[in-house]
Amino acid sequence: MLNLLTGAFLLSLLHAAIPNHWAPVLAVARAERWSLRRAVGVTLVAGLAHVLSTVLLGLGLGWLGWRLSTRFSQVAGVAAPSLLVIIGLLYAFSGPGHTHPAPAPVPAQRPRGRIVLGLAATMFLAPCLEIQTFFLAAGTQGTAALALIMATYLVVSVGAMSALVAAAYSGIRRLNLAGLARHERRFTGAVLVLVGVAGFFVD
Repeated sequence: MLNLLTGAFLLSLLHAAIPNHWAPVLAVARAERWSLRRAVGVTLVAGLAHVLSTVLLGLGLGWLGWRLSTRFSQVAGVAAPSLLVIIGLLYAFSGPGHTHPAPAPVPAQRPRGRIVLGLAATMFLAPCLEIQTFFLAAGTQGTAALALIMATYLVVSVGAMSALVAAAYSGIRRLNLAGLARHERRFTGAVLVLVGVAGFFVD
């Protein structure tokens, strides 16, 4: 379980750091001249929408993992880590990272509620698929494990996105995370493969 938790933490942190997860909110905040508090608040809303759609998918996969573990308990211990390794290799060699659609240019005097709703909807409609493998694997270990992985994803993803928006808004402009976006799938694949390999040796 520790290997799954560590992998979920690293993957959540990695994905939150990708600029297309938080830069659109920062751009709108600067265009609208929002305060730092409002910018972080909107980031929380958008991040929670993103997490919600991801977790809804994860619940289905977690249930599938639980069903597989109850029916094929002798296979689940090998199937889950094997799946992590296979998907990790596929991600590592599948090209650049995923992107989220950029929000439309913000016209002057646009109602604030519509802006926030648009940002939240954009993030909701682009769930992270990479973390789903962890939800499936956690489901084979029971509902408590699945809930812990989901809670880790929620706290780390939303917390890191908000922290990055706050840092960038406060003047730290040279975060130099563009290279991370270009190599996101390689990093993601490496995390998945490492966790999968560890799963063969750690209960």
